[in-house]
Amino acid sequence: MNYDAEFFGNIRSIDMRTDLQLVTDSQDMEAIGDYLGNPEWFEDFGGCFVKVDEGEYDEIYCFEGIVPGLDKSLYKVIERSK
Repeated sequence: MNYDAEFFGNIRSIDMRTDLQLVTDSQDMEAIGDYLGNPEWFEDFGGCFVKVDEGEYDEIYCFEGIVPGLDKSLYKVIERSK
């Protein structure tokens, strides 16, 4: 599968969601990158919010840096059509 990241808003837009987990650990970020096929654009992100369902990433939202400030830009990872 091919994935891409599109601008979603800022972290404030998902702040009230309790179903997302914050990921900033470098090993966990590496695992997400592996899952996505290690796209070059993923290297720009230092943290993600993820929703996991039955061992699979159901939703992935990423941001630059590792501190999730509410006004930081947020990008949703989407499956890209071929």
